[in-house]
Amino acid sequence: MKKKKVWVLILAGLFVLAAACEKKEAEPEAPAEESQETEREFADSSVTKLGTYKGIQVHVDLEVTEEEVQAEIDSFLAANPATRPIEGKTVIEEGDTVNIDFVGRMDGEEFQGGSSQGQGYNLTIGSGSFIPGFEEGLIGKETGTSCELPLTFPDPYNPNPDMSGAEVVFEVTVHEIVEFVDAELTDEYVKKNTEYDTVEAYREAVRTGLAQYKESNRQSEKEYQVIQALIDASEFDCAEGDLQSLRDSIVEEQQMYASYAGMELKEYLSAYMGMTQEEFDSQVDELAQFQLKSRLVIDAVTEAEGIGITEEEYQEGLENLAAQYGAGDGAAFEEMYGREMIEGSLVYDKTIDFIVGSAVES
Repeated sequence: MKKKKVWVLILAGLFVLAAACEKKEAEPEAPAEESQETEREFADSSVTKLGTYKGIQVHVDLEVTEEEVQAEIDSFLAANPATRPIEGKTVIEEGDTVNIDFVGRMDGEEFQGGSSQGQGYNLTIGSGSFIPGFEEGLIGKETGTSCELPLTFPDPYNPNPDMSGAEVVFEVTVHEIVEFVDAELTDEYVKKNTEYDTVEAYREAVRTGLAQYKESNRQSEKEYQVIQALIDASEFDCAEGDLQSLRDSIVEEQQMYASYAGMELKEYLSAYMGMTQEEFDSQVDELAQFQLKSRLVIDAVTEAEGIGITEEEYQEGLENLAAQYGAGDGAAFEEMYGREMIEGSLVYDKTIDFIVGSAVES
């Protein structure tokens, strides 16, 4: 249940903090209750015409349609295709997809997360999904046989640092070599791939989940609509250098998250964002455009309205940010990022609240 425009908005807001991570020195305090003027981050880009930002009309639709339910189901089917054995193929080669079961042991004891639990696992040889040596060790093995693979975890191993450099033995049973085929939504498929027993129960669960998702993201949806409407009503001079900087940041950020999960970017995008590498690449420029233009119009409204924060607002916001990012306390967070950057982030949020607060919801 992923919606591109929701995470677009999240990215647009988060880069206010993330872009200034290297700023460590706090600037002198600005007078209370006055707007805090700082050097613009994207000085080569500008708003040439600021659209009307008060009373923007928005409509947040919480109704779940049959089309949305079916689209969610189709996405699930595409992400979880069915398989069928390849007749006559019994010896594993590079690029084959094999259905296996495996148990990993360290010092003779099964370790957490190292087993398929007898459920069967479809592994494409050469995908890099498992630690080095696992997939290579299956090449040449025959279906219907078992083998042991003595391996060593990489050091470091980011997904589970406790396993870094550990020597383990995987006992692997090769069931069959398979190929992926389009899945059909049947009771049998639902039982195998979800926690539900029937298509009807699964479809109703999808509907309920979409309704909950829409409700929980109601404010994000409203914010997105307001900012997008303001962007559409405004005109810009966007520097290519600024756009490329944002494109690079988007890709680097997702690559970082992928590395934390122990995945390549392509695999991470599929597993966590429900999109292919090609779909992500095609959206990077759109995301960069949205990030830059949203920042520019918000800065323009800040200037037009003279929006700033008081010392009390700063201290309250500082403590909230410290708690949100696990920095311990406000002083530690301020030392990490610097007062100027934190003030900029708080003013940014206050301006968004101002624009969204004046919007008219139908």
